[in-house]
Amino acid sequence: MKKGTFIFSLVFIVSIMLSKPGEAQDRKISPQAKGTVIGAATGAAAGAIIHKRNRVVGGVVGGVVGGGAGYVIGKRIDNKNKAEEAERAAEAERIAAAERAAAEARETRAVAAASAPASAPAKKTVAAKRAAAPARQALAAPAPAAVAYADYTEVQDPIMTIAFLPNPTYGDPSTAYSTSEVRRKSW
Repeated sequence: MKKGTFIFSLVFIVSIMLSKPGEAQDRKISPQAKGTVIGAATGAAAGAIIHKRNRVVGGVVGGVVGGGAGYVIGKRIDNKNKAEEAERAAEAERIAAAERAAAEARETRAVAAASAPASAPAKKTVAAKRAAAPARQALAAPAPAAVAYADYTEVQDPIMTIAFLPNPTYGDPSTAYSTSEVRRKSW
């Protein structure tokens, strides 16, 4: 009976620590800390269950090993998140550069058209053609509505996911619910 009470208490404490509504403030917890806590709790419980002769030693050793493994996993997740954020920033910078180049190309064409005689045809300069290339690439970029939900990895509140789902086709007029960011479940 003591073992069952101990395991139930451990699971209850971990579930309270990890529940989103239980947070008093809107603080971000690093993936390393989250992984360490989850790994240590899981390792301690597993170690106490596995080591039959001395459960305290098993719990301590399992907690240390689980905490270390959880930290490593959390660090990998953090590095992955940072790499994705760097990719998004680079993509935004590339689009901004393409827009600047397109605006410069339009300005160059406008100046060339204004300074050319009326009878001579307006010719594109080599610089204007080079500046227009990134603009063409930016036009081939995916639509902003598709990008907003393409990397939808944020964990949703379980209460909200009971009745609503994210709408990956938001803004696409050829699909149902194109004006709503969420879709209502039909059951």
